[in-house]
Amino acid sequence: MKDDWQYGALFITTYRKNELLSLKFGIYYNKEFFGNYFIPLAGIDWQINTKDNLFGVLPGNLIFDHNVNVQFHYGISFRALTNSYRLETPDACALGDCSGKNYLRIDDNQLGLFSDFYLSRKIVFTGEIGHTILRRYRFGFKGDKIDSKNDERTDNFYARVSLAYRLPLR
Repeated sequence: MKDDWQYGALFITTYRKNELLSLKFGIYYNKEFFGNYFIPLAGIDWQINTKDNLFGVLPGNLIFDHNVNVQFHYGISFRALTNSYRLETPDACALGDCSGKNYLRIDDNQLGLFSDFYLSRKIVFTGEIGHTILRRYRFGFKGDKIDSKNDERTDNFYARVSLAYRLPLR
Protein backbone atom coordinates (compact mmCIF):
# COMPACT_ATOMS: atom_id res chain seq x y z
CA MET A 1 0.00 0.00 0.00
CA LYS A 2 1.14 3.56 -0.62
CA ASP A 3 1.07 4.45 3.11
CA ASP A 4 3.38 1.58 4.02
CA TRP A 5 6.56 3.31 2.78
CA GLN A 6 8.79 5.58 4.81
CA TYR A 7 10.98 8.03 2.97
CA GLY A 8 13.12 10.86 4.20
CA ALA A 9 15.54 13.62 3.37
CA LEU A 10 18.42 15.34 5.09
CA PHE A 11 19.99 18.71 4.43
CA ILE A 12 23.08 19.64 6.41
CA THR A 13 25.76 22.26 5.93
CA THR A 14 29.09 22.65 7.68
CA TYR A 15 30.81 25.86 8.74
CA ARG A 16 34.49 25.24 9.35
CA LYS A 17 35.59 27.81 11.92
CA ASN A 18 39.21 26.57 12.01
CA GLU A 19 41.24 23.34 11.75
CA LEU A 20 39.93 22.13 15.09
CA LEU A 21 36.27 23.21 15.06
CA SER A 22 33.41 22.69 12.61
CA LEU A 23 29.76 23.57 13.23
CA LYS A 24 26.85 21.94 11.40
CA PHE A 25 23.29 23.08 10.78
CA GLY A 26 20.44 21.48 8.92
CA ILE A 27 17.04 19.86 8.88
CA TYR A 28 15.87 16.24 8.82
CA TYR A 29 12.55 14.99 7.46
CA ASN A 30 11.02 11.54 7.48
CA LYS A 31 7.54 10.30 6.63
CA GLU A 32 6.92 8.21 9.71
CA PHE A 33 3.81 6.07 10.18
CA PHE A 34 2.52 8.64 12.68
CA GLY A 35 2.91 11.50 10.17
CA ASN A 36 5.48 13.96 8.82
CA TYR A 37 8.49 14.31 11.12
CA PHE A 38 10.73 17.39 10.87
CA ILE A 39 13.73 18.02 13.13
CA PRO A 40 16.14 20.98 13.09
CA LEU A 41 19.77 19.85 13.40
CA ALA A 42 22.80 21.40 15.10
CA GLY A 43 26.16 19.67 15.17
CA ILE A 44 29.76 19.99 16.19
CA ASP A 45 33.09 18.38 15.31
CA TRP A 46 35.63 19.72 17.81
CA GLN A 47 39.13 18.42 18.40
CA ILE A 48 39.49 19.75 21.95
CA ASN A 49 43.13 18.68 22.20
CA THR A 50 45.32 15.84 20.90
CA LYS A 51 43.47 13.27 23.04
CA ASP A 52 39.86 14.51 23.22
CA ASN A 53 37.14 14.98 20.58
CA LEU A 54 33.51 16.05 20.79
CA PHE A 55 31.35 15.30 17.76
CA GLY A 56 27.79 14.63 16.71
CA VAL A 57 24.60 16.13 15.36
CA LEU A 58 21.87 16.89 17.88
CA PRO A 59 19.23 15.89 18.64
CA GLY A 60 20.42 12.58 17.15
CA ASN A 61 23.78 11.91 18.81
CA LEU A 62 26.72 13.44 20.65
CA ILE A 63 29.95 11.65 21.52
CA PHE A 64 32.89 12.60 23.71
CA ASP A 65 35.87 10.45 22.71
CA HIS A 66 39.14 10.19 24.68
CA ASN A 67 42.06 8.69 22.75
CA VAL A 68 44.34 6.79 25.16
CA ASN A 69 46.51 5.45 22.34
CA VAL A 70 46.19 4.23 18.75
CA GLN A 71 44.43 1.03 19.84
CA PHE A 72 42.20 2.16 22.72
CA HIS A 73 39.56 4.91 23.03
CA TYR A 74 36.79 5.42 25.57
CA GLY A 75 34.10 7.97 26.17
CA ILE A 76 30.49 8.98 26.66
CA SER A 77 27.76 8.67 24.05
CA PHE A 78 24.27 10.08 23.77
CA ARG A 79 21.77 8.88 21.15
CA ALA A 80 18.16 9.97 20.60
CA LEU A 81 16.19 7.68 18.29
CA THR A 82 12.63 7.96 17.00
CA ASN A 83 11.25 5.01 15.06
CA SER A 84 7.79 3.95 13.96
CA TYR A 85 6.64 0.54 12.85
CA ARG A 86 3.45 -0.56 11.12
CA LEU A 87 1.54 -3.06 13.24
CA GLU A 88 -0.47 -5.82 11.67
CA THR A 89 -4.06 -5.80 12.85
CA PRO A 90 -5.95 -8.99 12.06
CA ASP A 91 -9.30 -7.31 12.86
CA ALA A 92 -8.65 -3.57 12.69
CA CYS A 93 -12.35 -2.71 13.12
CA ALA A 94 -12.34 -4.38 16.54
CA LEU A 95 -9.95 -1.63 17.68
CA GLY A 96 -12.20 1.13 16.37
CA ASP A 97 -10.30 1.96 13.15
CA CYS A 98 -11.12 -0.08 10.04
CA SER A 99 -8.17 1.33 8.04
CA GLY A 100 -5.69 -1.04 9.70
CA LYS A 101 -3.13 1.79 9.77
CA ASN A 102 -2.03 1.35 13.34
CA TYR A 103 1.59 1.79 14.39
CA LEU A 104 4.07 1.67 17.23
CA ARG A 105 6.24 4.74 17.87
CA ILE A 106 9.40 4.35 19.94
CA ASP A 107 11.28 7.38 21.30
CA ASP A 108 14.52 6.18 22.86
CA ASN A 109 17.25 8.30 24.47
CA GLN A 110 20.42 6.44 25.45
CA LEU A 111 23.28 7.70 27.61
CA GLY A 112 26.23 5.36 27.85
CA LEU A 113 29.92 4.73 28.41
CA PHE A 114 31.85 3.04 25.63
CA SER A 115 35.29 1.70 24.81
CA ASP A 116 36.79 1.06 21.39
CA PHE A 117 39.56 -1.49 20.81
CA TYR A 118 41.15 -1.16 17.38
CA LEU A 119 42.20 -4.60 16.20
CA SER A 120 43.70 -2.94 13.10
CA ARG A 121 43.54 0.55 11.59
CA LYS A 122 40.01 -0.06 10.27
CA ILE A 123 38.59 -2.91 12.36
CA VAL A 124 37.27 -1.96 15.80
CA PHE A 125 35.57 -3.85 18.61
CA THR A 126 33.22 -1.67 20.69
CA GLY A 127 31.60 -2.32 24.04
CA GLU A 128 29.01 0.01 25.56
CA ILE A 129 26.86 0.07 28.68
CA GLY A 130 24.31 2.69 29.62
CA HIS A 131 20.80 3.60 30.59
CA THR A 132 17.79 4.87 28.66
CA ILE A 133 16.23 8.20 29.57
CA LEU A 134 12.54 8.94 28.95
CA ARG A 135 12.07 5.96 26.61
CA ARG A 136 8.48 5.88 25.40
CA TYR A 137 6.41 3.33 23.50
CA ARG A 138 3.25 4.76 21.99
CA PHE A 139 0.54 3.06 19.98
CA GLY A 140 -1.75 4.92 17.62
CA PHE A 141 -3.65 5.08 14.37
CA LYS A 142 -2.53 7.12 11.36
CA GLY A 143 -3.97 10.62 11.51
CA ASP A 144 -5.04 10.38 15.15
CA LYS A 145 -3.37 12.21 18.00
CA ILE A 146 -1.61 9.80 20.29
CA ASP A 147 -3.68 9.20 23.40
CA SER A 148 -1.68 9.37 26.66
CA LYS A 149 -3.46 6.18 27.77
CA ASN A 150 -1.40 4.37 25.12
CA ASP A 151 1.90 5.84 26.37
CA GLU A 152 4.26 3.47 28.15
CA ARG A 153 7.59 4.47 29.73
CA THR A 154 10.16 1.74 30.16
CA ASP A 155 13.61 3.03 31.08
CA ASN A 156 16.26 0.42 31.69
CA PHE A 157 19.92 -0.47 31.37
CA TYR A 158 21.36 -1.56 28.05
CA ALA A 159 24.56 -3.20 26.80
CA ARG A 160 25.92 -3.30 23.27
CA VAL A 161 28.90 -4.98 21.63
CA SER A 162 29.89 -4.64 18.01
CA LEU A 163 32.61 -5.34 15.53
CA ALA A 164 32.89 -2.76 12.77
CA TYR A 165 34.90 -1.86 9.72
CA ARG A 166 35.51 1.90 9.89
CA LEU A 167 36.74 4.23 7.19
CA PRO A 168 38.62 7.13 8.82
CA LEU A 169 37.58 10.50 7.40
CA ARG A 170 40.74 12.25 8.52
